[in-house]
Amino acid sequence: MRSLPSDPRVLILVAWHLAGVIFLFRWIFRDPMVDLRYLAAGALLPDVIDLPLGSMTVSTGQAWFHTLVVPSLAIVLVLVLTGRRGPARKAWMAVGVGMMFHLLLDGMWATREVFFWPLFGWDFPAGPDGSWAAMWDRALADPWRWVREAAGIGYLVWLWIAYELADPSRRRHLLATGRLDASSGPVSE
Repeated sequence: MRSLPSDPRVLILVAWHLAGVIFLFRWIFRDPMVDLRYLAAGALLPDVIDLPLGSMTVSTGQAWFHTLVVPSLAIVLVLVLTGRRGPARKAWMAVGVGMMFHLLLDGMWATREVFFWPLFGWDFPAGPDGSWAAMWDRALADPWRWVREAAGIGYLVWLWIAYELADPSRRRHLLATGRLDASSGPVSE
């Protein structure tokens, strides 16, 4: 069994991915009825699966779920297994879209052996060797990582303020429905 990867690019950027995927979805699709719980699951799923599993098997935290294959198959499965225009299709499609946006936010196209796997071979590129502590040392030394996390936190704070999520009833609404309360928030919705 291999140790977790020491490449700081494979650390989960939670705020960056959550905020980035929500922002991109709201900006491109302009669908206030999307279930943000499913979108958030798709935003985090590639790292949640690949970081531990890929690290133990292929020496990198960017493996199968960081390829075009898995998110594409997920979307095809949703299309095949759900009813046309049903609420289940819309909810589960948000997972696939979140996974695709995750790849965009990670810049996965720059690692063609992973992004276009298996077109360039069945093996994933080997990640650098090292300990968990070394990975954190490199991550703390990478200012771009912290700029992206700060941008993500900034957007999430903006959503918190704009949609008045300090109000417990609004938070309960978000958690129960996956939607931001349309009675508050920016006028542009």
